[in-house]
Amino acid sequence: MQNRLKVVAVCSLSFLAMRLYALERQVLRGHVPAAAARLQPVGRLPATNRLQLAIGLPLRNREGLANLLGQLYDPASAGFRRYLTPEEFTEAFGATEPEYQAVIAFAKANGLVVTGTHGNRMLVDVAGAVADVERAFQVKLGVYPHPQEAPTFFAPEAEPSVDKGLRVLHISGLDNYTLPRPRSHRRAPGPASGPTARNGSAPGGSGAYFGSDFRNAYLPGFLPTGTGQVVGLFEFDGYYASPSPSMKPRPGCRRSH
Repeated sequence: MQNRLKVVAVCSLSFLAMRLYALERQVLRGHVPAAAARLQPVGRLPATNRLQLAIGLPLRNREGLANLLGQLYDPASAGFRRYLTPEEFTEAFGATEPEYQAVIAFAKANGLVVTGTHGNRMLVDVAGAVADVERAFQVKLGVYPHPQEAPTFFAPEAEPSVDKGLRVLHISGLDNYTLPRPRSHRRAPGPASGPTARNGSAPGGSGAYFGSDFRNAYLPGFLPTGTGQVVGLFEFDGYYASPSPSMKPRPGCRRSH
């Protein structure tokens, strides 16, 4: 009788510990593709496969950011076109340094290798075996038949979770349901058609165009110094803040005068 009571007590404590552990984690929504929710997995992703992930952190003070954007494009505002430097933006709206380090510590504690960090504290790049990824985010990565493309794709069977209080917005790389592909189309060679007149200023009578011809056509009256012109770059990949190739690329937006 006493042995049975001991077994019941141990099982009850184990169940309570599991419930408390679950309460100490936060679930991150939006990681299970709709197709995976409708399908049954045909297998599991091999535990030894390696994945490259990007852990995204949320911005702070979103109301202040919305106000800043409104002022930047309002000619009547004192903040009109007063753009922030990357460092100023990070300090005002990015994750704090302790929050960023907490995500790095979480990744390392769960067997993931930190492969890249970023000055804006919005991403932590990590890599690891599937077994470590599943353990870190409490998921099972299943393999599913692709409904449109051959042959299969992998995705989590349920939403991932992280330690409660950890500032994490999204984890990219937990599925490969949608793969990037170029949308450019190569035109088939054929007979030339349309206007062929050339009125450029290139020497030799070729009529080819120089850069100055395009500037005179599209920016008449502007000096080639950049004065009065604004160039905006929106990039879905990293960029170098300086010409030095030793600098680490910083993902995100960049705007310069």
